[in-house]
Amino acid sequence: MKNLIFAALLVLVSLPSFALEFGIDRLRDPEVSAKLQNKNLAVLTHAAAKTKTGIHLIDELYNNYKLVKIFAPEHGLRTMADDWVGDGVDEQTGLPVISLYKRGARAPAPADLVGIDAIVVDLQDVGVRYYTYFSTIAEVMKVAAAQNIEMIILDRPNLLGGLIVEGKVLDASLAGSFTAYHTVPTRHGMTLGELAQMVNAEKKFGAHLTVIAASGWNRESLLNNFDREWIAPSPALIDIEQVGLYAMWGTLENFNIAVGRGATNEMSFKVIGAPFITVAESKILARDLNALGFSGVNFSAYSWDVTRATHAGKRANGVIIEWDGSEVRTDEFTYKVASTLVRLYSTRLNLAQMSPASYGSASMVNAIKKLTPWSEYRKIIDEELAAFKNRRLPYLIY
Repeated sequence: MKNLIFAALLVLVSLPSFALEFGIDRLRDPEVSAKLQNKNLAVLTHAAAKTKTGIHLIDELYNNYKLVKIFAPEHGLRTMADDWVGDGVDEQTGLPVISLYKRGARAPAPADLVGIDAIVVDLQDVGVRYYTYFSTIAEVMKVAAAQNIEMIILDRPNLLGGLIVEGKVLDASLAGSFTAYHTVPTRHGMTLGELAQMVNAEKKFGAHLTVIAASGWNRESLLNNFDREWIAPSPALIDIEQVGLYAMWGTLENFNIAVGRGATNEMSFKVIGAPFITVAESKILARDLNALGFSGVNFSAYSWDVTRATHAGKRANGVIIEWDGSEVRTDEFTYKVASTLVRLYSTRLNLAQMSPASYGSASMVNAIKKLTPWSEYRKIIDEELAAFKNRRLPYLIY
């Protein structure tokens, strides 16, 4: 796939131009190792947290330092769960695992942190606001700050690159939810370490935060240039193409529209459709979406049996996308595809399900519902993005 878009504050970083290393790959660096020695460590991580040689973070910390507790985010620890996750015990180390994705708890309780000196974090983010790992980090950081526990983030590159910023900046009145935590654009172009620095300062958490930066990464670097195995960070992103598609139209899950989630997830975000769309109408939908003129993108009529999530157990008709990896302005794509669905199926779509927090604001949702031309609404987004690019400057590492 060519031209893929995948593209208190102590930053232990020098950025020489040699082979790329993620934060997790630098655990043996003397200055990093010194931060971990002689401390009771907890870890917040998941299945994708492996070094370039394939060693999981938990095993690396357990074998070389004093790891005493594990926190797990949405989707679990060494698993790919897609529902609430309970507390448990890590089978390989015998350490207690505290789930931060269970009913009534998305952050550690104060009692969970007794005796902990530092929390090491390594999570693979995907570069969009509505992905939940940043929210989890922020909530953990807030609790850790109250108990003077250091947060050590092992940083990773942004899968969508660090230069391009797109999408409505989240309205402040909508901030704070699990999928809309802070006032950033949909595609923010920041790493988790950079986002942590921003939220720590702007929300005045006062956390003792250390970011172990990736070395050898530049903001324009693309993920398909990285010599590293892709490990799914969540069940519906089993290949790297799905990360780009998730950024392009992941918010369409706010409709009563199926997006390809299933038992094996190989179709996730590669299709959209619904039982209320007929086979004949799916051909019209493909025609109208192709008429939007996005370079490198082609839509074809497609039908499939939905096995999970919206419309599970039913036959859906809609479209399948073919994308050559060329750069697509993601907010424009989302806006125009959603507007096309509203225009064609306004009486059948559950428009009440369009979450303002997912799109960034109620004004954007209303503009889509009213079929306001993109050229008019784009002015609002572009002005906000220019201000955000300046606002994020103090927190950029790379």
